[in-house]
Amino acid sequence: MNDIQIHDAYVNYKSEITRYLAQFIKQAQDAEDLAQDCFIKLMRVSIDIPEERILYYLKRIARNLAMDNLRRKIRTLKRDSRLNLPQYHLDTFSLEIDESVEDLVSHVVNKEHRKILELRILHGYSIKETSDLVNRSESMIKASVFHAVNRIRSKVIS
Repeated sequence: MNDIQIHDAYVNYKSEITRYLAQFIKQAQDAEDLAQDCFIKLMRVSIDIPEERILYYLKRIARNLAMDNLRRKIRTLKRDSRLNLPQYHLDTFSLEIDESVEDLVSHVVNKEHRKILELRILHGYSIKETSDLVNRSESMIKASVFHAVNRIRSKVIS
């Protein structure tokens, strides 16, 4: 489109596009901004649009911009609401169990054994997955868990 066609479209359809956007967007300033964006997008169009189709084209652009704007606002609200919510542990019993397990694991002095035990017990990884994560053999994982459990038994039972 050439500059004259864009200018004519702006003069002829700006108020109509702004009203159209106001149906979607309740803030007048946001509707104005999106109307400006519609005409910017129209300027970037590389094909010639027939005069009788320009309003339809502008409304299509406006609707898409309004939907994008609403989606963006919803994502922002969801993100902000997640950030502002206090975190509560709903299952106190489960929290107590988790704390007890962590307390038991803390008795393991060897850092590698403790890491392997945490991966196996707390995170639920299989022996194979754990061996891949720590780059050790499966028999090494089994031995580490065995020694860690014996260490816990010796500390807790005595």
